[in-house]
Amino acid sequence: MRFNPDFYLSNQGVSNATDTLNLPRHRWYYYKEGFSPYLVEKAIESCELQKDDIILDPFNGSGTTTLTASILGYKSIGIEVNPFTAFLSSSKVKNINKYSYEDGLNLVLKGINTGSESALKGFSTFSKTTKTKKWLFNDEVLDSFAGGWNISDNIQIGDTRQIIQLALIIAAMKNCNATRDGKCLRYRDGWQKHNYSKESYLSSFKAISSMIIDDIIQCPILSSYARIYNGDARKILLEKEIEKFKLCITSPPYLNTFDYTDIYRPELFLGQFVKTMKDLYDLRLQTVRSHIQAKWDNPICTNFGYIYNNYIKYINNHKSELMNRRIPLMIQAYFEDMLSVLELLYSKAEKNAQLWFVVSNSAYANKEIPVDLIIADIAKLAGWKLREIGVLRNIKRRKTKHSPDISFLRESVVIMRK
Repeated sequence: MRFNPDFYLSNQGVSNATDTLNLPRHRWYYYKEGFSPYLVEKAIESCELQKDDIILDPFNGSGTTTLTASILGYKSIGIEVNPFTAFLSSSKVKNINKYSYEDGLNLVLKGINTGSESALKGFSTFSKTTKTKKWLFNDEVLDSFAGGWNISDNIQIGDTRQIIQLALIIAAMKNCNATRDGKCLRYRDGWQKHNYSKESYLSSFKAISSMIIDDIIQCPILSSYARIYNGDARKILLEKEIEKFKLCITSPPYLNTFDYTDIYRPELFLGQFVKTMKDLYDLRLQTVRSHIQAKWDNPICTNFGYIYNNYIKYINNHKSELMNRRIPLMIQAYFEDMLSVLELLYSKAEKNAQLWFVVSNSAYANKEIPVDLIIADIAKLAGWKLREIGVLRNIKRRKTKHSPDISFLRESVVIMRK
């Protein structure tokens, strides 16, 4: 096993999405869980791709892989289980006409000004009620959003309608009383004093639309071949006739008990991707088993290599130090899911295809779990040949009472070849 702590991309910021804040199209919506487009570019260089080769990301998130490939003129396929982020990634790779967008914009602005009674008022914590002490949106914001959304349905050109609807959602989140912070939504400091309103929503929507118009002019998409599939990567890789890929660069959910579905609850309901709490729960059941918030099926497989066996034995012997009794099962289920994904990717890979797998280690019972090393073992079980485990950075973590001695976790890219 080639473990490289001095990997040439170490501490270059490639495993986080900070640089996307200022990049055309990427900047439409900041997705903290993403990686840098630069990592995609370096993987493409390493693979020496031809323009007809396919780049795949089975955990496509906000679409860094598919967007970067499309801007550079390469064919790409993205799979994403979250319907909002799949919608986001497919919006980013659309080439639309500036004048078509402006025509739709003028219609939608009238709808925002007029407003419409939002179906989300009174639902859960979306608005102020007699039972809520905190709420996500002020009534004016919800009604302004609903007015714009209802009018947007009348836009005839599908790609234009989609991007305008994305802008409507982004503007709503700019006027949300809470913001994403790690694994949850946290209310902004002094959130009640912001007094988000129709006027602030209009201002946000106009600013976002202006940015989008600038980007579609300055940053055209060079490859029209970007296929975005919404669904569980394991099912889509198994059931869909997907073209074989020459490069896969991806970052699956980390083994950190985060429910990535729940932190996008506002966007999922705003865009009508889910309509009930049951819909949201069912979506959780389609995700990789890296969390404990849903009652997924228990894992069966236990053969993940020598390193895994040592660490799972330790975890099982220290259950009293865990924050939840299901964590040992979650760890087993996570690696069972990773084995399934790696086997399916192997079946969809061309000869000599490369796989770049970005993962982070985890900490349980005051022990760092070397996820990167275990993934390398699992990849070999799936048929892949390990090329390198490159350390990208050490992530500073918040100390917890369950793992008080662990201040940093290693983040790596596991590079494999068929």
